[in-house]
Amino acid sequence: MAAVIRPLPHHDPFVDVTRGYITAVADGFADRGVRLADVWLDPSGPRDATFVLGLKALVWNESDGFVLGEFVSGEPGVRTVLRDPVRLGGGVLADPREVAERLAAPAGGAPRRLRSFADGHDGFEDALARCGRR
Repeated sequence: MAAVIRPLPHHDPFVDVTRGYITAVADGFADRGVRLADVWLDPSGPRDATFVLGLKALVWNESDGFVLGEFVSGEPGVRTVLRDPVRLGGGVLADPREVAERLAAPAGGAPRRLRSFADGHDGFEDALARCGRR
């Protein structure tokens, strides 16, 4: 089993709400032996998180779901830049236990908006909270 690397708490409570889900995804990586170099919660508008996987990175955001690409730049508090990004698939809140498996066969195609992060009444917050409690 790979070492468990988890995101640190974020100073903004609105961003920190995503930590449970992102932690569940990181735990899924560890359970499947995926080596994770780092993970952090990024800014909001949309809220996102970065998983650094060596030369590649996986970025999750609340509008597009997961996108995989070559890591160009990024750090906590600064949006991550990827080269040649492709959709991982699985939707905005892919099952945390399945994200690591999707790394081997991404859905492909350019990232696309799956929901608007500005829509505060679409049930996303409740679904996000449930994902973090699995």
